[in-house]
Amino acid sequence: MRIREAVIGDAEAIAAVHVLSWQAAYKGIMPEPFLNDLSVVARAKTWHAALEARRIRVLLAYVDNAIAGWIACGACRDADKDGQWGEVEALYVLPSFWGRGVGKRLSDAARQLLHDAGYAHVALWVLSGNHRAIAFYNRIGFVPDHASKDIRIGDAPLTEIRYYRSLTN
Repeated sequence: MRIREAVIGDAEAIAAVHVLSWQAAYKGIMPEPFLNDLSVVARAKTWHAALEARRIRVLLAYVDNAIAGWIACGACRDADKDGQWGEVEALYVLPSFWGRGVGKRLSDAARQLLHDAGYAHVALWVLSGNHRAIAFYNRIGFVPDHASKDIRIGDAPLTEIRYYRSLTN
């Protein structure tokens, strides 16, 4: 497995993983019509702009020269966190690579990147119904901090819960 930082030209590959992962991971959590209508083209435009603006950093994982997943991280966006906090904004792995260590390797690389950037802690938000992701984050040392927020995706009211861990251990 090889991990490298994304460049603007990776926007379409990031978008493809994003859409396919959402469609698999959020089946039964988000409305099916919403998931079916996700567009790689629209996501690619969003990712192109995000990479161009350099607001976040994205790491890509490759297995046998094929993209397997990615993780996006940067400064924590939460108002109750100070400059010591980084954030994993998103982590997605293609379903065909689930359970093969891709997510852990991406998480390890992002935590190292954030630590090297001077952050002491990292936070992330996960949908309360995403039991696979919650189990994964628990396995790699994240714990809930009991913060939650209500969001809407498509027509669905959903709840996200925040997890965190130290970057110094």
